[in-house]
Amino acid sequence: MSREIFSVTEPTDRTLPVTGLAFTALMLVAGAGIAFLLKAYPGLGEKVPGMLLLLIVAFPFDLAVNALAARGSVGPLTMNWRVGGFIAGALLQIGLTGYVLR
Repeated sequence: MSREIFSVTEPTDRTLPVTGLAFTALMLVAGAGIAFLLKAYPGLGEKVPGMLLLLIVAFPFDLAVNALAARGSVGPLTMNWRVGGFIAGALLQIGLTGYVLR
């Protein structure tokens, strides 16, 4: 039996996933867009909450990434990136709606 010894200095594949970065960017743009939309049409926020609008934007992107990941075209969108992107978009939307766009 032979044992392979791995060196600590071997290169590792630690790159940022394209799908995660694209999702986070989409959520930031959507958060800002929803904030301006809710400011322009205040009645919309009473009927459909801003967080639900973010989920509506995220759903088609998630479906497309899952379909592409099943084919092997792109890497899968991990739950860490989903949660981080959604929280970033939500914080931006809440911050712009509540504090900047008064």
